[in-house]
Amino acid sequence: MKFNSIKRIPLNKGWSSDRKFILKSSSETVLLRILDSTKFHRKIQEINYLQQLDLAPVQFSQGLSVELIKNEVHYKTSYLVGQDLEEVIDSLSYEQQIELGHQAGYALKAIHSQVKIDETLSWEMHYGSKMDRNIKAYKECGTRFIGDDLLIDKLNELRDLIKARPVSFQHGDYHIGNFLLCEDGNLGILDFDRWDIGDPWEEFNRIVWTREKSPLFTRSMIMSYFDDQIPDHFFDLLFLYIGVNCLASIPWATKYNDEEIKVMLKLIQRFDEDTLHFTQTKPLWFY
Repeated sequence: MKFNSIKRIPLNKGWSSDRKFILKSSSETVLLRILDSTKFHRKIQEINYLQQLDLAPVQFSQGLSVELIKNEVHYKTSYLVGQDLEEVIDSLSYEQQIELGHQAGYALKAIHSQVKIDETLSWEMHYGSKMDRNIKAYKECGTRFIGDDLLIDKLNELRDLIKARPVSFQHGDYHIGNFLLCEDGNLGILDFDRWDIGDPWEEFNRIVWTREKSPLFTRSMIMSYFDDQIPDHFFDLLFLYIGVNCLASIPWATKYNDEEIKVMLKLIQRFDEDTLHFTQTKPLWFY
């Protein structure tokens, strides 16, 4: 892109504190994110990871370049054209929702299997510490929900399942809010900004957002990920990862405002209903 031919359009979407701009020239369109300088090496690593991915026909935000300019990171990615899936999924046919869910499951499995990592991580120690921190933060934040003791007891009951779990590259924020319906009718995946290394099944911990919009899409995503063969203990670990995330969401929301707290409490209530008041791990919407 030649500097004098670029049209720079601010993009004010999402929760990230990054400044985002759509850069348009006569020949291409890219997304520019401007970040704190401390993220420079992380963005270089992100590009190296994303270069290993081939998710076709699913499109995704591919890292293009990263530069340190005046103590700020300028990170360019491909720009996907499409509609926010969470806004249009209700208008899609059952067949379209199932197909897009299939693509989401296929793409997630590829993300976990295609990217090679050199990380040596004890998931039991790493996630066990995270559980302890999130439970403690929830108990100290001053906002409680009905049945929280039942949930915490169930999480501790399932805790041994994190032993000897494998780790892989993770998208880090895999839910319908980061999906597009692209112009060609296929799925688009946005924003690897929260990428991480961890149990691949932990990626389903934000599925409550997706389930809220389309249980059909969500079920299709899970079935596709596992080639229609759900392994033992998947739903137990799904419950564990969603439950820990639910607890963490409350102290997070208290840093913002009462509306955010209400949103999180509503999602927790839905999780409570889906699991018969935290007593069964396979959610009712999956049957």
